[in-house]
Amino acid sequence: MKKIIIAIDGYVATGKGTTAMGLAKKLGYTYLDTGAMYRAVAVYAMRHRLLDAPESEKQTMLSQVTLSFQYNPDTDHNDIILNGENIEQEIRLTSLSSQMKPIVVSPSVRSWLGEEQRRIGQGGGIVVDGRDMGTVVFPDAELKLFLTGNIDIRAQRRYDQIKARGQDVTMEDIYHDIALRDQTDYLGSEAVNRKADDAIEIDTSILTIDEQIEQAYQLALEKINQ
Repeated sequence: MKKIIIAIDGYVATGKGTTAMGLAKKLGYTYLDTGAMYRAVAVYAMRHRLLDAPESEKQTMLSQVTLSFQYNPDTDHNDIILNGENIEQEIRLTSLSSQMKPIVVSPSVRSWLGEEQRRIGQGGGIVVDGRDMGTVVFPDAELKLFLTGNIDIRAQRRYDQIKARGQDVTMEDIYHDIALRDQTDYLGSEAVNRKADDAIEIDTSILTIDEQIEQAYQLALEKINQ
């Protein structure tokens, strides 16, 4: 059975990561959490007060960053490791989301992470989720999915996730953050990302996560068996 590259993109709180992880597990593929990689770089930049530094300084900064993943049996998930330190909990903090833009729009960061991701993806057999996966990093991916969903439903999902982790947050803050991310990432005139022309849309509004994974799985099987 041939091994393909599957790229999953989409709006915030559509279950991209959970869908990608579930699909990878179902196919026996490797899951590459690219969002965690961006967040890890942002954590490093914040710690060293380089978040708003000139592009030349960001480029120099990347030579001091080493990223890897380590399997966590307690969560059945690969935790992100920054320069030998497990920062999985830190990258999931809500406060980090609103400070990501200087990293997300940095040409140096995007280029560097793209090379890292392509290196890991050599040979296929991977599921990746994150910004510009199907347009820049893996433009030749055999299957590209783009997850959408009603913003009210997505806000409720994200709110429930964060509260379950014991973090203090309001629904108003979550809704505002998601609306801002939608504009920054895809919808605004200065949006830094776009949906791949050949991506298949999945509306997650009324789907359970298992149904999302199953839809993605069936689409993957069609591509694999072609």
